[in-house]
Amino acid sequence: MINAVGNSGSTSTTTTTSSSNDFLGKDAFLNLLVTELRYQDPLDPLKDRDFIAQMAQFSTLEQMQNLYRVSEIQQATTMIGCSVIAQEFHEGGLTETVYGQVTGVRNYSGQTYLMLDSGREVKSDQVISVMDNKGMEQYLRGIVGRKAFVRVYNEIGEVVDFKEVLITDYRLKDGEPYIVYYHGEVEEEVPLTDVWGVV
Repeated sequence: MINAVGNSGSTSTTTTTSSSNDFLGKDAFLNLLVTELRYQDPLDPLKDRDFIAQMAQFSTLEQMQNLYRVSEIQQATTMIGCSVIAQEFHEGGLTETVYGQVTGVRNYSGQTYLMLDSGREVKSDQVISVMDNKGMEQYLRGIVGRKAFVRVYNEIGEVVDFKEVLITDYRLKDGEPYIVYYHGEVEEEVPLTDVWGVV
């Protein structure tokens, strides 16, 4: 919660939503400290003990942030080798379902990313399912009978369109999941990595 003081002296309240990464950063903390020093009351300046206490708070804050990052990376590394399903949100409210097996973890700008065998990367907080082979089979059974949007590629491998199909079955080939659907009278299958979303 942020309190803003207007010119009239009245206080208005603005509520902000916070995520796991909305810590008060080092730069913001130092800016606050510098601002406090700049605008302190000259008749009642900041005492040494107050300054030391604030620096101790700053040090504690930094340690907490580092511990959080380490624990987030440790938690993410437990998913290496597992199949995951994540949801990636795009402009216009479109939600893409991203499937892949986790091959690695990296941290960039305070955000933990999972590297997938499909060549994609997803943020760790976008993951909605982590599964072993039995879990994957259970997931596939659960989407049979539902509609899926499947990517359509051109000859150079670019996505040019999506087609809507009705999932009639599934297959696991060498641990890789496929959905099955009918195109006219012909049964076809596509890998789960080519599915944009299931509705």
